[in-house]
This record gives sequence, structure tokens and C-alpha cells, in this order.
Amino acid sequence: MLNVADTKTHTVTKQVGPFGADIRPFTINGSQTLVYVNVNGLLGFEVGDLVTGKFLHRVVVEGWNMGEVKRHSCPSHGIGLTPDEKELWLCDGANYRLHVFDNTVMPPVQKTTIALKDMPGWITFSLDGKYAYPATGDVIDVKTRKIVASLEDQDHNDVQSEKMVEIHFSGGKPVAAGDQFGLGQVRKVAKN
Repeated sequence: MLNVADTKTHTVTKQVGPFGADIRPFTINGSQTLVYVNVNGLLGFEVGDLVTGKFLHRVVVEGWNMGEVKRHSCPSHGIGLTPDEKELWLCDGANYRLHVFDNTVMPPVQKTTIALKDMPGWITFSLDGKYAYPATGDVIDVKTRKIVASLEDQDHNDVQSEKMVEIHFSGGKPVAAGDQFGLGQVRKVAKN
């Protein structure tokens, strides 16, 4: 079960699930109605309804085998929504891949796969949605799906990190931030 807590009272106010196994990284859409979770033992993800608390879908990556991974003991450890929420990108640690899903339908449908230089563990998107940053240090143009750069240090060594933060400043003050959780940015206003 995924527990939802009230940050003011520090109490669990809702549970979502049950999911198929222990929950690993997850992401939430901007209107906070859906949660997409990685679970142990699954090359894929599961979807839950944050409003009703119900489990909705199990989505398995097609065409790829679930194999051994170097880190995290979980074949899919890392999941994110593009800021416009039209796509869901899923890390595949065993095959060194990112799998891209069409998130305009439910359940999301597998579209394509991107090869990476190493095992991804998280996926981050730039706030403008132009670039994807898997933990491998690859920089991917979201529109073309092409790797356009590889992060390196001053000595040209590969740089990899599962922890990434993007901060925009205005007048010396932070005004926007993004991180490795790939949260959706579409906020739907409820109709009265």
C-alpha cells in the first residue's frame, strides 16, 4: 500500500493500492489524482488512483527481458512524467534503457525505447520539458529522443547522479525548481 500523509498532522490520511509488491520510486500527476509506481520484481509500473485509493493498472514492458541489475535490486527503478504529462518515461536497469509510454491513454501504451550508456536509476526532466536527464549522465532531447550530450567533469570523466535539482532564479531569488521525481506539472482546476 502507498500511504498518503497529511503534512500538518503527520498522520496517514489515505492508502492507495494494494500494489503488486513493495513500492520503489513513484511519481504523481500535477492534479494529484494518479500515482505511477515502480514495484519490486517488475519491469514496468503500476498505476493507482489517489482520489479513490484504488489500484488501476499493471503495465509490463514488452519486448525486453527482466534481468540482473547493478543497483537497487529492482528492474525498473525510476519513473517520470514529462512536464506536459503526455508521456511517461521508465528506467530499465537490466537492459540499460529508457522506455517511453504514451500517457494520453489509460493504461499508458509503450511507444519507443532509448539505449543508454549505463544503468539508469532515476529520470529527471527539465522544467521546460525539452530535456530528459537519466542518472547515467546522458542528456536526451525529449522531442527527437536523441542523446545530445553526456555530462562530464573538468577531466572529461563521465558524471552520473541520481540526485538532480534544477533551480530558476529571478532577481537572485529562486522562483521554480525541479528534481529527480519527474512529477507532472499539469494542474487541472476543478469545475464547480
